[in-house]
Amino acid sequence: MNISRFFGATNREALRQVRLALGPDALIISNRRVNGGVEILATDQTALPDNVVQQIAAQEAEAAAKQAPVTMRTAFRRPDPASGPVSYPGMPGTPPTSASGSDPRRAGALSGHMSSAEGGSRPTGAMPSAGGLPPSGLRQPPATGLRPAPAALAAAMGGPAESSGDVLGAIGALQGVLESRIDELLWGSQLRRAPQAISLFQTLLGFGFSTALLRAMLKRLPENMGAKAAFQWARNELVRHLPVLETEDELWQPGAVVALVGPTGVGKTTTVAKLAARCVKRLGAENVVLLTTDTYRIGAHEQLRIYGQMMRVPVHVVQDAAELRRILGGVSAHQTVLIDNVGISQRDRHVAEQATMLGQAGRDIQRLLVLNASSHGDTLDEVARSYTNDGGSRLRGCIITKVDEATRLGAALDTAIRYQLPVCYISDGQKVPQNLSYLSASDLVDRAMVKPQSQALYAPSEADFAALMSMAKPAEETPQNIEKKRRQLLPNLLTVAGSAGSGVELADIEGACAQIDDDLLTSETYELWRRYFKGDITDGIQALGLHLLRAAQNEFVGQQGQYMLALHDQIALRESDNRSAGRLRATVLCSQSGTPWASPYQQLTLADGWRASDGSSALQAPGNIEALLDQISWVAQSLAEVPVLHVFDQSTQALWHAVSASGAAWLSPCPATTKVYEQGCATTVGALSKAVDYHPVGALNELLDLAEIQSIDRGRLVVWAGVQAVELVSRQAGHLPVLLVAARVVDRDSGTVLRTVHGLAHATTINASPERLAMALLVATEQKAAFRLAARWWPMLAPRQWADASQKRALTAIQVGLTTWHALAGVETVGLRKALLGLAGSPRPTQVAAVSAMMKLFTLKEMTV
Repeated sequence: MNISRFFGATNREALRQVRLALGPDALIISNRRVNGGVEILATDQTALPDNVVQQIAAQEAEAAAKQAPVTMRTAFRRPDPASGPVSYPGMPGTPPTSASGSDPRRAGALSGHMSSAEGGSRPTGAMPSAGGLPPSGLRQPPATGLRPAPAALAAAMGGPAESSGDVLGAIGALQGVLESRIDELLWGSQLRRAPQAISLFQTLLGFGFSTALLRAMLKRLPENMGAKAAFQWARNELVRHLPVLETEDELWQPGAVVALVGPTGVGKTTTVAKLAARCVKRLGAENVVLLTTDTYRIGAHEQLRIYGQMMRVPVHVVQDAAELRRILGGVSAHQTVLIDNVGISQRDRHVAEQATMLGQAGRDIQRLLVLNASSHGDTLDEVARSYTNDGGSRLRGCIITKVDEATRLGAALDTAIRYQLPVCYISDGQKVPQNLSYLSASDLVDRAMVKPQSQALYAPSEADFAALMSMAKPAEETPQNIEKKRRQLLPNLLTVAGSAGSGVELADIEGACAQIDDDLLTSETYELWRRYFKGDITDGIQALGLHLLRAAQNEFVGQQGQYMLALHDQIALRESDNRSAGRLRATVLCSQSGTPWASPYQQLTLADGWRASDGSSALQAPGNIEALLDQISWVAQSLAEVPVLHVFDQSTQALWHAVSASGAAWLSPCPATTKVYEQGCATTVGALSKAVDYHPVGALNELLDLAEIQSIDRGRLVVWAGVQAVELVSRQAGHLPVLLVAARVVDRDSGTVLRTVHGLAHATTINASPERLAMALLVATEQKAAFRLAARWWPMLAPRQWADASQKRALTAIQVGLTTWHALAGVETVGLRKALLGLAGSPRPTQVAAVSAMMKLFTLKEMTV
């Protein structure tokens, strides 16, 4: 083979010389920059000897004869997961079927991008897919025929193997550099087209996900999406591709043998005990057998034996493969066997020996890899790679442990996606059997995407991304695209809005649609509304509520507020024919300034019974005190680390004492006739409020996120706040010290007192100022309109035939009612308000007109996306 050297001032000039000298079929070996220009080494493939050409042709013919015919089925066949992390060339619309019973939609399409996104750093053992695609995820020439083996080429040319190997090695290295460079160009292009990918990349990286996964995923991020919509899109992508165990019955078939494997100290023994307790409850103690191969760690088998005695389950200690075969041979075919294996470091050669021993047991053993959620992502990747390629049977899935000790869950889920290991359970504590949970993909992703309370030390900050963000320039729409969008929007506007919305401008509609994507409440509500009307809400009511809860928690952490407001209220529901439908109680989470975020919890009372969004149900609805305590308890358990001020409008002595006994901070609006005691003397709230020292609340725009109070612009108003320490006295419960809070809304021009609101508070745990308590009273009073709008939305939502359809209908109603009120009353929703008023055809729309306008706006957005 003759190698020629070409030099040019630029790449184009040097390549032109190669083409002129060697023709278009020249083989580029290397190129590099030198002083004065570019140097290229190239050769002519036709310069190969005839015997080499004949040998290559013979190899091509032989490979073609052995290759199966290519069909649509074989082109998308999934590679064997046992060979390593799966790889695919792209994100197909219909990913391959996932292994181990996971959802086919969650197949490893994302994992196929990871290798290429890493720029050549591929997990060991990654095999090409059935379609002949390399692990890098980029198309390459077929491995057979186009390139002769180095030894064969050298033998045919009469030269040493090393020289040909060096040439082909250089070609392979050059190809890897090109792949990495192409990947970088694609990633940079995506950042320029979709600048929101930068902030989303930073956020998800802070959750613990790898750069490889994020680059593979964010390359597909649609353009022109707002920050909230982009975050929701990323969440849905992770849910779609995260493999999980579909049902627990899938794992615990009669006669199942399950073995836990993994490194030392990840909690295998405790997890086996939790699984055993779960099996005893499902199958009975007589149908469960425990085995341990851990004879190395001191007291390991004794620990499992104690668990077995507590559950009355036999425990056997296994020394070698022969003893394992013997014990399993004596176990009945219908009994379930759990095997606790000795922990082995992923770098230890005994990993393969352990896999061989389990493979020689004489029964089909399902191996579950135990991943420590508190480990570093690179460590988890190394563990998964080692146990995936240990030569044993394919891993059935994984169990994620020590979730309670981990600051981030993203790395463990990233590993599950990368190696397509269905997540069977997570362990979040040492209590047996309580701290073992079976979660859906949406629950797992929501738990992983909760922002930490404190600043992360090992995650990049905004300053670290400053250089990267400076590279991203927002994509500019061409006048042709803008005009095309307007032509698409105009007919829909005229059709849907009708004569009432004839005065609305197209720019108002476009701005409102963009604001829907940027606001947490409106973006979540729009997505829920769209899925409800399309009939494709697949998540259960508990998963939907938890998702909204996590979203509100993330918003609270991002705003760094002092506490969160939880407003509890209720409303009667009626159908379209005005007959009574039932009653809805809901909890609304807000910022301390009154910005609504979500309603994650509801209680729905219908003619056929009472249901709560946490899964509780009863034939008869509980009393007011019990129902409210359930709401407060759910929030307290779900937001254990977040200070919460509970606001509710039910003024009874028994209720106030009961809520105080629960330890919750609360504020309750009450009538002026409410009886209280001041310095041992009985009086009323109304009488005492006249003698309270009031002071004006300064900087109303910093304390209250409402554009109007009592339909009057807040710029025309002054709020005065006053507090007084009093007591509630009950014969049964005794004395309860509380704080009387009074707020007066005064017209700035005329001095007229427009409204006086009273309330009692017991909020020592959150240390809220009198001004903040007064603002919370006003928010609670104004937000009653949101519940009235929710009642208007209820008959507009067609009943569905889902198992929990009525609860999803209630959730959608309260979310859309809350969004409608937020759009009309919020400070940051000027664009939404302008569009709604235009569609309603009135500056002061009625509730019916406001609901109709919001329906039109959502419909317009759906039609023009």
